[in-house]
Amino acid sequence: MRFSLRYQIILSLILLILLAGTINYLLFQPGIILFKWVGLGPGSFIIKNNSLRLFFTGYFSDIAWCFSLCLTAFVLTELKYIKPSGKFFLLCLPFITEILQYFGIVRGTFDWFDILTYVIVIALFILFYPKLKTTFYEKI
Repeated sequence: MRFSLRYQIILSLILLILLAGTINYLLFQPGIILFKWVGLGPGSFIIKNNSLRLFFTGYFSDIAWCFSLCLTAFVLTELKYIKPSGKFFLLCLPFITEILQYFGIVRGTFDWFDILTYVIVIALFILFYPKLKTTFYEKI
């Protein structure tokens, strides 16, 4: 299946955002399981500013993958691959992963600020959804 230029741009954006989040993990949290599986050794990037360091070590990658998830839900909904209920469950995925971390089912650290971050990203996405829809509109 060939996607229109509009969807190619959005899908490229999704991949770039995920790549940015992955590079961020590689620079600031190289000890995660994914990198151990791939065989990347620990190395670390240091930021002296505490606020910036906290943002990049704790939230940037979460924001990146949540925003990519929102864009994916947008594309899947527009292409009619999922129904509104599917979009709802897809957007619940970040919260589900945090809950699984809380109960120790998935390795990771449960964080209320991650939940707040997901709420903010999804709320902003919903707020700007109409603008996104008209910005990426193309005539057939």
